[in-house]
Amino acid sequence: MIIIGTTISLALTIGTSMLLELRERANDRRLSALMVMGTIEDFANGIDEIVVQQQHCDSLCAWLLSVPVDELELMPRETLQELVFDAISNSFVSFDKAAENIFSNNLETWKNLGNFQFINNVGDCFTRMHNIEDYWNNRVKEEEKIFDDISGNPEQHPGKYICTKWLRNNNVRQTMVMKHNWLCWLHYQAELMRYTNKQNMSVIGISEKELKKFMEEYHKEIVIEEQAPFSDDFYTPAFKPEDLYTLDVYKKQLDSLKACQEQ
Repeated sequence: MIIIGTTISLALTIGTSMLLELRERANDRRLSALMVMGTIEDFANGIDEIVVQQQHCDSLCAWLLSVPVDELELMPRETLQELVFDAISNSFVSFDKAAENIFSNNLETWKNLGNFQFINNVGDCFTRMHNIEDYWNNRVKEEEKIFDDISGNPEQHPGKYICTKWLRNNNVRQTMVMKHNWLCWLHYQAELMRYTNKQNMSVIGISEKELKKFMEEYHKEIVIEEQAPFSDDFYTPAFKPEDLYTLDVYKKQLDSLKACQEQ
């Protein structure tokens, strides 16, 4: 009876431990899935913000291109310059790579569970996110190079002001024309990411409500009693040469060398 009792007790202990471990692993996988899908959703939201901001730029581009540059040069320089700067402004696309690393490091776990659809969908999402980031940011850099080349060589380009030199350049005008199509492309990418993410939720068994709640908690500001440090508190006056008394030995040595040279 003692042996039977010990065996049953041991079996229950091992069984309970295994169940707790399996439950903990399942919770960890669910948290990982939420982080992955939250990152994808954040990326789509970030794109939406860029699209909204760039729509104003797009409308300015359309108006500036419709008016002859000679007429635009009749406007006050500051006013025109502000309009052109707003029109050609751009924002870079980026996303946090932490969740992608978590997903990649747990890939074998997902495979063992047979979640191949989830793996493929999430993998496609991250690949698409990288492509969007590369395509959009490379375009922004190319456009900035065009503007910088004109600004760096103003004498080679006609125009009363730097901003009108830009407006007279065919490459600049082409970038302004293409801004609308790029925005349409970016808006489509955001919606496509959301659609694919909804497929991820369906496959893994997570609702939009649960994901939204997780994201709210994830982005909630951590409030503590202590105040955050202010950057201004860490900037001190620069050293003045005459106050560097510990370096007098080098000053004397240099003075001696200079005196010898003068002789």
